Formats: sequence, C-alpha cells, structure tokens
Amino acid sequence: MNLLKTTLLVLGICTTQLTIAQDNVFKLDENYKIKDHGTVHLNTDDAKVTIQGSERPDVHVKIYRKITRKGVVYGKESFEVEVSERNGDLYIRDIQQQVNVTIVGYMSEEYEILIESPKHVNLDIEGDDDDYEIGSINGRITMNIDDGDATLTNCGGDSFKFDFDDGDLKMDKASGSLKLSLDDGDAMIRNAKFTNINVTADDADIDIATSLDDDGDYSFRMDDGNIDLTILAGGGSFQIYHDDGRVSASQAFDVQVEEDDETRLQLDNGSARIKIHTDDASIRLKSI
Repeated sequence: MNLLKTTLLVLGICTTQLTIAQDNVFKLDENYKIKDHGTVHLNTDDAKVTIQGSERPDVHVKIYRKITRKGVVYGKESFEVEVSERNGDLYIRDIQQQVNVTIVGYMSEEYEILIESPKHVNLDIEGDDDDYEIGSINGRITMNIDDGDATLTNCGGDSFKFDFDDGDLKMDKASGSLKLSLDDGDAMIRNAKFTNINVTADDADIDIATSLDDDGDYSFRMDDGNIDLTILAGGGSFQIYHDDGRVSASQAFDVQVEEDDETRLQLDNGSARIKIHTDDASIRLKSI
C-alpha cells in the first residue's frame, strides 16, 4: 500500500494597507519517509537551498522564512509550503502569491531550506532565483533553474541534467551522462568521467575536465562563448565546426584538418567521438 501523507503550512494572508514595521516568520522542521532510491522533488522561488546526503533513512526538511517590512504595504500576498509523500517519493513546493503589492518603505527576506536525505536519493529540482549547495548525493540529479547558481560537491551519481537560464554551475566531480543547456551563464566541472556529453549553450563559458570513454559521444553546440575542454584520460577524434571562432590545442593533439570553418584533430589512439559546433566562440583543448 502506498503511503500518502500531506502537510500544508500557510503563513497567512496580508491584505490592504499593512501595518508599519511588520515581520512575518514561517518555520518548518519535520522528518518524512522516502523509499530506497526515491526522488525528492523540489519547487521553490527565491530561496537559499542546501541539500546534504547522509546515512539517515528518511528526509529531514527544515525551512525558515522571514519577511521584514518597514513602511506601508498595499495589496495582498500569501505564502505556503506543501510537503507530500507520494508513491515513495517526496514532493516539496512553495506557493507564493502577490496581488497588486506595493511597498512604500523597506522590505528584506530571509528564506533558507535545509534538506538532509539518504545519499542514494534522486533530485528533481525547479527553481526561480534560488541558489543551491548540494553535497554527497549519489542518485540522478535534474535541475531546471532560472536566475540561480548551483554548486555540487562529491556527488557520485551517473546522470546529470541541467537547464540553466542566467545561472552558474560548479561541480567537483561527476560521471556517466551529462546534458547541459545554459543561457548566459558559466559551467565549471572538474574530475569528471563522463561517458556521454550533450551541451547546448548561448553566451556562456564552459570549462570541463573529463576522461573520455572509447564508446562515448560528446557533443557541444555553442553560440558566443568559450569552451575549455581538458582531457584527463583516453582519446578520440575531434570534429570542430566554427564560423567566427578560434581553436587552440596542446601538442598532444594531432591536427588532421585545419580550414576556415572546420578543424579536425586526433588525440592518442582512442575512439571517442567529440563534435563541437560553434559560432563566434573560442575553443581551447588540452590533455594532461
């Protein structure tokens, strides 16, 4: 039998012409069940989020939000957090509504979310104007972020999907497959062992250090930015199609074709396939 448990927490409704010097505080500190290798679904707005993997069997969720106002507020707003356990997964969603809100004075917001979960959970995250610190999560990680940054530390999963608009991504290690869509942001990934990469970017800086798998496919499509690709181990063929771009490679790469719109190189005797399509981008390749 599937366990269904829903907690709905509401931080009131603020109506027309609120009082001067008002503080609104929301707190949540609860534990929730999750199945082995279940998924934490998180959908938030304008929060500082920390997710940490541990040896615990359940998920501890701690939320603190404080709104401080000095002045007069006209309009109506509400805030609530919905947490539910469904089919062994955990769903966390905040609901913020504002109707014709005008502030004459000053307002500040503190909004922090701390999640401690089993290491092998999956993450499915959607956020707007959030920042994330994620550590020691070994499951699948999917993030769809608008105007936010994410730092992943010691995450040992083998599937990463990121869709960032105006945000930065940092990872200290990774493996398996990477799918990255990035618009107006930066991505820096170190100590990776990717077997498959699919990157689409516009006005971005991509800096990835990874080994290559002989059966792997690695695709980069980019307009206006920089690609720094460091090969930690393995080799393969590099096909680079460029318009108004520049290509530079260390001496380990054997240049086979060098034309105005195409460059082909070979690294060692590996059979990995790397394709790069760019327009007005700089490409730097090196092997260590």
